[in-house]
Amino acid sequence: MELREYFRIISRYGKFFWGMVILATLAAFLLTRFQPQTYLASTTLTVNKSSHLKQSEINYYLFDNYYNIQSAGLFSQIVANWFESPALVKEIYEKSGLDLPKVSQKKLSKTFKAVREEPATINVSLTDTDKSKIERLINASAQVMQEKTNELGKADPGNTYDIIKFQPIVTQTTPNLWLNTLIGFFVGAILGIIFGLGIDYFRKEE
Repeated sequence: MELREYFRIISRYGKFFWGMVILATLAAFLLTRFQPQTYLASTTLTVNKSSHLKQSEINYYLFDNYYNIQSAGLFSQIVANWFESPALVKEIYEKSGLDLPKVSQKKLSKTFKAVREEPATINVSLTDTDKSKIERLINASAQVMQEKTNELGKADPGNTYDIIKFQPIVTQTTPNLWLNTLIGFFVGAILGIIFGLGIDYFRKEE
């Protein structure tokens, strides 16, 4: 189909086409303009494994630092996976003094986003419309992870880890109003063309 054929169909069903464009554009504008303010809280956790012996205390080379880095990297993956555990998320809510939301375990496991970076760093973040809530949750998360790490260390005192938390930061996420409105305009135009072609096709079939 040639380009001029599309323009012919648009002109034939101009009211329907522009109605779709205006409706989609207005919907995008209103949904973006009046959606609740959302906040993003994030922090960085670093997993460290310390040596019992110090290189300065002995006269031979220690390979402990190398192995400790490797061990901390492996353990950081375990910590990152803990954030996907509904049971651990429940403990974080309890530690922060907040009521557990009445949602499914699947949704609860997606409360936090934990991304592991080499060698033993975990970037943790979560979003919500309540700024105070996510501040308390992001702070409590590191405490719970350290407590669980300490519990594992009791079984093997020589294999202990420390979880260091960077100062959390909370920012307001503001959607791009005009970009979303423009996207709504193009979506409306595409839908208008598709429906116009469909109507034109079925009318010809008749």
